[in-house]
Amino acid sequence: MKSKLITKVALIGGGPACATAAIQLTRSGIDIILISKEIGGTIKNANLVENLIGYPNGVVGKDFAKSFQLQLTKAGVPIILEEVLTVEQTGNKYTTKTAETEIISEYLIIGTGSIPKKLDVEGEKEAFLNGKLFYEMYNVKQSTDKKDIGIIGSGDVAYDYALNLQNIANKIAIIRRTDKTSSLPILQKRVKNTENIVVLNNHVIKKVELKDDKIILELDEDGKPITMIKDLVLVAIGRKPNHDFLSEVIISEYNSPKSDSKLHFIGDVNKNNFRQVSIAMGDGMKVAMETVKRIIEKEGYHGASGQVW
Repeated sequence: MKSKLITKVALIGGGPACATAAIQLTRSGIDIILISKEIGGTIKNANLVENLIGYPNGVVGKDFAKSFQLQLTKAGVPIILEEVLTVEQTGNKYTTKTAETEIISEYLIIGTGSIPKKLDVEGEKEAFLNGKLFYEMYNVKQSTDKKDIGIIGSGDVAYDYALNLQNIANKIAIIRRTDKTSSLPILQKRVKNTENIVVLNNHVIKKVELKDDKIILELDEDGKPITMIKDLVLVAIGRKPNHDFLSEVIISEYNSPKSDSKLHFIGDVNKNNFRQVSIAMGDGMKVAMETVKRIIEKEGYHGASGQVW
């Protein structure tokens, strides 16, 4: 039997957006519950976050995730570490369900981030299930010592993954569909100056196969079929909002937001949002303060001023 909890505000997501909102709401005296399978979000993938004010030398993604996990604990944020399975709206309440818990809330803040896009080629699922193909850096890094790694992609994430692995892996190949990249010039320069990273242009993945503890990539190189053998492969071809678990009613509001809604989407789950940690944190703070203001105006709540430091 599921345990049932009732709260003023439920937050779904364990990344910087929901962490920021949860801390601000807690400081404002609002009754909340944060629900997430784990704390950290995709920032854990980052080799080095260099555009976050307050970290002049940059900060490793995993270290940054640990820091706000500690801050959530210090702030006394109630956290349920369970995977959210469904979210529904019934009347003016929201019901968030995990395998073990049902949370009823008046307000709902969703910051579930993004999920990686897949290659959609033959053999991809089998390679993933057998631990040879990965989509997230934090799931693969411990397995890459002295390995020959293929990274499929041409953007910041692919280049960042390569730099993240440069001191662990034996050889790394960034495999691009075309001869163009959307990666930042500074990342391109670092990759170019790293001896064990090569960039392969005009390579299109057609099939993936497992053989003798290796992953075999069948590709087209400028229209000519070739085979490439790797120990592990990372796929970094883009991401999409993570909202497949939401009901049709909530997805409808996601696509057509209402100005007076008690439902908010923050961070990378937002459509067309730039995937930057500072934007996610700003989203979280803005929605938290708007929610506090709305509760004050509606209920005569006096636990927080309009601006809390």
